[in-house]
Amino acid sequence: MRRSRLAALAATLLTTAALASASAAPSHAAESEWQDGYSDSDTIINCSTSTPGVGFSAQTGWRSPTGQVPKVGEKFYLRGYIGLVSLPCSDVGLTIPEVLAPAGVEFVEEPFIWGIYNAGSPGTLTSGGVDFFNGVNGGVAITRAGDEPFRLKRGQILEFQFPVRATRELKGTATQAPTCLSRREGDAPCPRAQSGDHLQIAFNVGGHGGDKYYVTPYVPLFAAAAGSGGGDTTPPRTSISGGPANGSIVTSSSAVFTLGSTESGSRMTCTLDSRARTCATGRHAISGLAPGTHLFRAKATDPAGNVDPTGASRYWTVPVPAKSLTRSSGWSLVSASSAYGGRVLATTRKNASVSYKVRSARKLALVASGGTTHGTVRVYAGSRLLKTVSLRTSRSVTKRVIAITTFSSAYSGTVKVVVTTSGRAVRLEGIAAPTR
Repeated sequence: MRRSRLAALAATLLTTAALASASAAPSHAAESEWQDGYSDSDTIINCSTSTPGVGFSAQTGWRSPTGQVPKVGEKFYLRGYIGLVSLPCSDVGLTIPEVLAPAGVEFVEEPFIWGIYNAGSPGTLTSGGVDFFNGVNGGVAITRAGDEPFRLKRGQILEFQFPVRATRELKGTATQAPTCLSRREGDAPCPRAQSGDHLQIAFNVGGHGGDKYYVTPYVPLFAAAAGSGGGDTTPPRTSISGGPANGSIVTSSSAVFTLGSTESGSRMTCTLDSRARTCATGRHAISGLAPGTHLFRAKATDPAGNVDPTGASRYWTVPVPAKSLTRSSGWSLVSASSAYGGRVLATTRKNASVSYKVRSARKLALVASGGTTHGTVRVYAGSRLLKTVSLRTSRSVTKRVIAITTFSSAYSGTVKVVVTTSGRAVRLEGIAAPTR
């Protein structure tokens, strides 16, 4: 009962197993149900696959010994927990929690208990070994003894609990929720003057390459009696439809996607090649793309402030046009309105060659015209022959993408295309070297 939403977090932390057991509850607290609120997380980019994923994911909640909304002066409990879901580029993530309780909530002189444990195994919460000080956002910040941040490895959870009491009646979602832009973007928690009767825990996070400075979940005090939940805590799912297919090579410097969310009224945040750009649900157009591999990401946030922890993404490659290729003698750069980039390199001379230096290429493709009298080329990576390609087709075509190879490991070096026929047309429009 007490860990229903913490178990959900652990299920996210573990890709092959779910959390089967709860950490040890404090002996002085009754086993009523925790009322969790609105979770928050940040995003990292996997340095091996360059795909986005969840970094830290956090939640907060309240629980009363009676299982009901506590009366003024009655003791109840608050907790926060944060888990490190993915950590592809470093060994550890760091976090310092800062508790921002609403006005009228005071701490009770009883032990603050906490623990760090692996998802999927029982965790024990103990007291001691922590320091408290005034946080930069006006709350109470918590560190390990000696002002050290809490250090989490991938798959670990930090949980803490402490008792408080209210000196006035609290009304939870009857007051303004802390859904300010700074909290959503991860720059800072919402000012307490704007968060009504809501508890925020601003987890300062770092060392893991995430896109937020703070991960800040919150919960209303008291929006519901125990057992009825703390409001909408289900994150939306983001969708990207239309536009270039994932991993494709597209002979265009523009793309048009349709962005969607499973929850109406959601807002979108987007990045293109790790740079933020304005976006919204519906049609989203991108233009002026340079040659190379591009990554577009979108993430939905529902009206309750729940953020899609993974979002949606597309990556695709725009080829290098003919005019940017280095060529030997015997080639002519001619205009061709139907060709990629509007120009082609044309020759009929045997041994004429073009080359281009690529970096961290995972695949290689040619963009070339075809026709009934077209010739043959050989494609090399350095001195290694990759493929012999006939450009002959049954009818005239342009913007044809011809797959050459997939490299077993990222290749950096010179790619060279050499004509092997004489008197037959060879018309090259570009080279594509995807890096993903």
